[in-house]
Amino acid sequence: MRTNRHQYFLDLALRCAHQGTCLRRNFGAIIVDEYNTIVSTGYTGAPRKQIDCTEIGRCWRKDHHIPSGSNYERCRSVHAEMNALLQAGKLARGCTLYLAGFDVETEGLTRIWPCFLCSKMIVNSGIGTVIMRTGDDTFEAMDPMALYRMRSREALGDEGT
Repeated sequence: MRTNRHQYFLDLALRCAHQGTCLRRNFGAIIVDEYNTIVSTGYTGAPRKQIDCTEIGRCWRKDHHIPSGSNYERCRSVHAEMNALLQAGKLARGCTLYLAGFDVETEGLTRIWPCFLCSKMIVNSGIGTVIMRTGDDTFEAMDPMALYRMRSREALGDEGT
């Protein structure tokens, strides 16, 4: 059965997530232009030519009880969104960013909200829309500025608005 284009690109993003090397949660990102052409892809993983958590066999953040969603500077991985944006460069302007992910232990889909740093990069890259998988056949589309404002309030409190 043929799926709609959003579901198609979200399925591809989930496939990219399976390339990830994080031992907690893996995400995939697909950047698509106005003609539905894939501009770039990205997944959660260590920087080029660096050892990742799957090679080490452990997660430093997990070993030190750092909660998910905090202290990303204490992680070996580069986020999927960052990897896709770095590959796309200026070609990301006006494109749609599709995101999907899963929990490594349960293998269940994970609702993804780009972190505050990724949301800043998404805005600066000129991405037009962010579409995040919310379930097997569901998704949510967000304007990058709305995403940034939401994450800013969470990270900085009311002063971030």
